[in-house]
Amino acid sequence: MIPKPRASLLQVSVLLGVALFLSACVGGNGASSWPGLTSDGSLAFVAFNEAIYAVDLQDGDLSWKYPAQTERGRIFYAAPAVSADGLVLVGDFVNQITALDASNGSAVWGPIQLSIPTQRIIGAPTVAGELVLVPSSDGRLYARHMADGKEAWTFPDAASKPLTHALWSAPVVSEDRVFLAGLDHNLYVLDLDTGELLWNDPPNLGGAVADSPVLTNDLILVGTFANELRALDADRGGMQWSFQSPDWVWGAPAVGDGIAYFGDLSGILHAVAVDDGNEIWNVALGSSISASPVYHQDRIYIVTEGGLLIAREASTNSELWQKSIQGQLLSDPLLIGEILLVASSSGEPLLSAFVAESGASRWTFSPSEGS
Repeated sequence: MIPKPRASLLQVSVLLGVALFLSACVGGNGASSWPGLTSDGSLAFVAFNEAIYAVDLQDGDLSWKYPAQTERGRIFYAAPAVSADGLVLVGDFVNQITALDASNGSAVWGPIQLSIPTQRIIGAPTVAGELVLVPSSDGRLYARHMADGKEAWTFPDAASKPLTHALWSAPVVSEDRVFLAGLDHNLYVLDLDTGELLWNDPPNLGGAVADSPVLTNDLILVGTFANELRALDADRGGMQWSFQSPDWVWGAPAVGDGIAYFGDLSGILHAVAVDDGNEIWNVALGSSISASPVYHQDRIYIVTEGGLLIAREASTNSELWQKSIQGQLLSDPLLIGEILLVASSSGEPLLSAFVAESGASRWTFSPSEGS
């Protein structure tokens, strides 16, 4: 599972954590990681172990599975990306990218090998217009044409050395810029069309970053393994403020009404003002928080590693409801309309759907039942 070394040994811990994570996540049925979850509004797409599952949001029935038959040594955990024209882009743990038809799961193109198969796609791909951007543990970001998977550009390019550490997080695109945070502590800002570095001196974030940056109010918010949430100027990269948390900030913050909500590995959920980084409130939830929260209409939805799904009122910091779910909850919850989806690392059930308003259970999906 995800290693949880402590921040007091940050440099050594990150390096060991990367090695342990990658070694734990290879090899047939022994794979172990967190499921990747996304949706197109009618189907939920879950990457877990040896397959991508497309699950109907209305009743939890399996619509399709990719690949139809297990392929030895090929496993999936990166959250798929969905394009506007019905492609599902999936990365695997042998460093391949594949485009699937969202309606039936058939391969439109791929799998395409990005580099050597001992590397992994851990972070989710990002759809950006006619391109799909794919982060890899080999220390490169690959831009591929959506239509056929052919190469557009690579950062760093083939003539340059890769980044010194893996990329675990999905890149974020704003207009013509790509924001990419890495385990090497740096934030890279690239030109979307060419992949060229726009900020020649990438800001050092003071710690490794495992999740995506968030852009809001002309700021870039980034959680780090240095026990911080940092806010940088989105135009120049200068640090505007930092908030010190008790432990690693693994997930990305959720932002609503000028407040950033995020958890840390000590199990505390924080609410911090976006404009100045001052804490509004916090609450201890009793178990480590690795996932990013969801904010919607004055509600915060958060999962803990101990198996709790919790809904809280953001303005009052009061609990509305909570549910216990089997297995560790390491994946970000996903809100689709009135349905709140939660994926469990145990796989039984793999996916649970709840009514967001009340917490009432709608359905569950398990691979053993759907296959």
